Amino acid sequence: MVDARAVSRLEHFHVPAGRQIRDISKRHLSTATETAPLSEAYHAPVLYASLDFDKDEHVLQKIFDSGPFWREFLQRNPADRQQEGLLGIQYLKTPEGFLTFVQATKQKCDALVAKTLAATSLEEYRAMARDMDRLSDLLCRVIDVSDFMRVFHQDATIIKAATQAYEHMFEYMNVLNTTAGLNEQLKKALHMPEVRSVWSEEEIISAETLVKDFAHSAIDQSPEKRQKFVDLSNEISRVGTEFVSQMEPAKQYVAVTRETLLGIEPDGTKQFRRWGKAMIPIHSQAARKVMKLVEDEEPRREIYMAGRTSSKKQIQRLERLLLKRAELAKLTGFSSYSQMTLSHKSALAKTPSGVNTFLTSLNASNRGQLQPQIDELLAQKRNSVPSASVLQRWDVALYKNALKAQLGRNALSNHSLEGSNAFFSIGTIISGLSRLFQRLYGIRLAPQPTAPGEVWNPGVRRLDVISETEGHIAVIYCDLFARMGKQPNPAHFTLRCSRQITAEEIEAAQLGDKVNDGMPTGITISSITGKRALHQLPVIALICDFDEPSPGSHTPTLLSHHSVTTLFHEMGHAVHSILGRTSLQTIAGTRCAADFAELPSILMEYFALDPSVLKLYARHWDTDKPISDQQATALQQQHRDQTEKDALWHNETQILMSLLDQSLHSELAVEAVEQGGGRFDSTEVYHRIWNSHGSLPEPRDTSWHGFFGHLYGYGGTYYSYLFDRAIARQVWRAVFRDGLDGAALDRAAGEKLRRNVLKYGGGRDPWRCLEDLMGGGKGVLAEGGDQAMLEVGQWGVGAGAEGGW
Repeated sequence: MVDARAVSRLEHFHVPAGRQIRDISKRHLSTATETAPLSEAYHAPVLYASLDFDKDEHVLQKIFDSGPFWREFLQRNPADRQQEGLLGIQYLKTPEGFLTFVQATKQKCDALVAKTLAATSLEEYRAMARDMDRLSDLLCRVIDVSDFMRVFHQDATIIKAATQAYEHMFEYMNVLNTTAGLNEQLKKALHMPEVRSVWSEEEIISAETLVKDFAHSAIDQSPEKRQKFVDLSNEISRVGTEFVSQMEPAKQYVAVTRETLLGIEPDGTKQFRRWGKAMIPIHSQAARKVMKLVEDEEPRREIYMAGRTSSKKQIQRLERLLLKRAELAKLTGFSSYSQMTLSHKSALAKTPSGVNTFLTSLNASNRGQLQPQIDELLAQKRNSVPSASVLQRWDVALYKNALKAQLGRNALSNHSLEGSNAFFSIGTIISGLSRLFQRLYGIRLAPQPTAPGEVWNPGVRRLDVISETEGHIAVIYCDLFARMGKQPNPAHFTLRCSRQITAEEIEAAQLGDKVNDGMPTGITISSITGKRALHQLPVIALICDFDEPSPGSHTPTLLSHHSVTTLFHEMGHAVHSILGRTSLQTIAGTRCAADFAELPSILMEYFALDPSVLKLYARHWDTDKPISDQQATALQQQHRDQTEKDALWHNETQILMSLLDQSLHSELAVEAVEQGGGRFDSTEVYHRIWNSHGSLPEPRDTSWHGFFGHLYGYGGTYYSYLFDRAIARQVWRAVFRDGLDGAALDRAAGEKLRRNVLKYGGGRDPWRCLEDLMGGGKGVLAEGGDQAMLEVGQWGVGAGAEGGW
């Protein structure tokens, strides 16, 4: 999923991924060439990529699949290439540089704030939307990078420095959010006919949204309440970050005896065996093998319980976060945090009651379809335990795996799919994604050696995105392998968005300051205005937790079908960031409505095992033999059969998580605040949701919600994943024609998606985007509201593309 840990903030200047803000200016998009030669500000990157696409694709595969090749590839840097700061940022060569970064950025912000507060001329008011966007970008470039580095960097001194930089800049941002003069000036500009008459539709929407954002920041209340807003926002950020970064189970290992591990080959748990027992890490491949293969119920129950039980400290962190959010909602005049965030960040659904109606209706339909599968699994259990009367949650993986094996044997006998994972090394998939993007959008991925000091871990690979018409347009950092202490959840992070660089910045660079603080720039075309100018390029980080090959092993990491779709999903977010290269950063890429941000990523899952796409990239890691037509078709069918079964389980899990998100952010938490800060029992809420709406009982004493990290980033909006699944399903049908006759590789379909959805980022009403993409001229979607919601509901979420047992 797109990382949106910060979307709980009410900032309108700093806009994290998934955030709805529409700040686009066309009036003042003067090209850089009008004031200074681009050649004086833009320095083309030293690209290893060549015009030999086949060679680049070979290197692309090898840097992920071969550790020795990767280390040799890093030596291809020019001999005189000096150490760079993190991500190329000129200040971040040392931990102390974070403070310098903050000070230099704050100085620029102060100048923009002073300019806005002192504005009196017509031109100054007309420029206000662009000035606000520049202010947002300055805040984001410190906050986003610092927030990321404090979680993923391996150096404790960097983590400390990044944390201090983040906290300092976040507090400064919240002071700006409650600066009444900025709100008053923006309102004045919005109501000046001579300003509105030259502003584009996007600029007007941007100004109106910013005014609304100020209202959500207690701007019209007393100075004491505005300060309270700042304090609460800072506390929410601190506690929320702790909740995500310090996630911990009640216990890390489960001790089981050798005798209970029948069903697993000795090598499967060899590294965890001690004194006749196996110490199984609860979140490990070995634990997953136990759940799927061991018939003895006790070790499965113990691992299930341990894997779904958070530490008491973690639950306390969550409850502090929920109570602070409830207090913030109460301060700003809302009945709940869910109501506050939906009114602020949702473009498609507007109220908690509407979201809950959507979820409970969907769940009723899903449970009815799931019950036959539960009966089937219980019958399977009775083959081993004749007296069994109840299917427990720790039984599901074992008996689903048994049924899958039966399905697999039938598929193998007909289609010879044994060892199909050998076609899915990480390098093979990345090079395949490059080919797919070339077909659909005319862009490709080019490997690039990282400079000393550029990345947060030596295993991070850099890919430059090359357009067939514009050259270098984006940078992707891939941190795909698991390591000790690394956050395990796959995610996409926008470290810097697209934005046109102003003439003033170019002039400052001529006086000695680096353009864009040293991060990548390029002469590219705005996805909305079509103007060619100097832009800062999107910089993206993709995080996954795939197992790294053992030292000395010649076999690369081979992914399951589920992991393949996970990688495609995260790359879908990256494509949104890459193609939504707007001239203003507050609407670029994934910075769109929270309930629209998952559409491009979920849609990408459909491509992962489409036969025409498989034939484009799936090759055996060792022999380089391509997958056959028969294998590709059979693999898709096998995956579809498994997914259709698994989708109902997946749907239920997502529905329960969405209902839990709504309930934890409901009036219940506000009532606890009103009762004098009484304890809010989140565990009771969790068990009530799971046992009222789930198909199987959740055992007492579990507290899985402590692992639900998206409660911070997607607080009140987690339902959007299911909602976007319904939209993605229809886009796959209507635009890519279910992949029939090679439609998954159709350039016209790709361009249609780019032209009507991706290029806008957050700069257009999502309902209008959907109407133009597939509304058929009926206008139902463009109008939005209940009728449009009903239309999407009738599409259904279906089996989707994600799944696999």
